[in-house]
Amino acid sequence: MLLREFRAGDARERFELGNDPAIMRMFGVDPTDIPALTEAGVRRWVDDLAKHPLAWAIEHEGSWLGEIRLDNMNKQDRRAQLAIGLYDPHKLGRGLGRRAILILLRYAFDALALHRISVRVVSYNGRAIACYRACGFVEEGREREAARVGDEWRDDVIMGLLAHEFDSSQ
Repeated sequence: MLLREFRAGDARERFELGNDPAIMRMFGVDPTDIPALTEAGVRRWVDDLAKHPLAWAIEHEGSWLGEIRLDNMNKQDRRAQLAIGLYDPHKLGRGLGRRAILILLRYAFDALALHRISVRVVSYNGRAIACYRACGFVEEGREREAARVGDEWRDDVIMGLLAHEFDSSQ
């Protein structure tokens, strides 16, 4: 498992993985209305992530697996929001997301001296919620009917982790 800067070949690997409907649904995307990927669109997406100061490609066994980043960094309050996307359906459920998150959390709490990391996740994404809990996040609340997925309204679960709660030995 490696978190690294983005590079040109990542766009090709992301494009080849496509938009798996089950994965897109976990991101809160209506599986019946998934936007088509284009090579140019994926290149722009990777270029934008490469410019993001706190975004990394997730590499596993020499292949691009996804992306992880810290958004909305607030230096005064020493907090940020975690976002992660794994796009290879064959590698889900193997603890790879957890490993990537733990690497990022060590960096966030140690090198960046952040006090708090938060994450929001669609309430039906049990796999992600379990992963965040395994990393030490606790549910802090819900934003009711915050996500419209198809014709249904879904809650967003708000989770947080404080620096003094993080077990860096994981």
